[in-house]
Amino acid sequence: MISILLAVYNGEKYVKKSIDSIINQTFTDWELLIGFNGTKDGSKQIVAEYNDSRIRIFDYGDDAGKAKTLNKMIKEAKYDWLAIQDDDDIWMPKKLERQAKLMNDFDVIGSQIMYIDENDNPNGGPQLAKYDEQIKSKSLNGDNQIANTSAIFKKVCAEDVGGWSETLDGIEDFDFWLKIIRKGYRFTNLKKAEVLHRLHSKSNFNTKQFDISKIL
Repeated sequence: MISILLAVYNGEKYVKKSIDSIINQTFTDWELLIGFNGTKDGSKQIVAEYNDSRIRIFDYGDDAGKAKTLNKMIKEAKYDWLAIQDDDDIWMPKKLERQAKLMNDFDVIGSQIMYIDENDNPNGGPQLAKYDEQIKSKSLNGDNQIANTSAIFKKVCAEDVGGWSETLDGIEDFDFWLKIIRKGYRFTNLKKAEVLHRLHSKSNFNTKQFDISKIL
């Protein structure tokens, strides 16, 4: 079973599509933890409309910060496998089903991703390495090979590295995977794109510059 962590910050525009893509998974043995972190828009009202016993909601008030929210939700997660979803990304229906088949062989299971714009139009995507050694080699040389919202991973991996750094806003995900790589856990990526990753004017991916050498 999988605990899915969804941190929400002013996500009213896309969060329904994000949650619906989880509910529509062919793999149904999951719980969804939704953590509000300083959100000021109508996201809470949208989430409140769902009536699914697998969804648990946490309101952290004005204590903002995605990494901080994820770290809090790890402690609430019931299951030994975790997944991350963003409030503006969309999962393909068989994502978790295809990843669950590899749980006995790997510790971190990602997939390819497709970029989409604000109107869900596809806009290409990276070609991520599929095999453990290649994923590790490229990542350790500064080219992150694990798309955050594509991955499922053992909770022990997150606990072993102390979760996400709360001081690296925007690159805390890459830092997280690098720390897990250095612990020797096993990685893989599915061959197909199982996530539609949204790029828009307010996304960290588009609006910030990062010093990767700081975490390498």
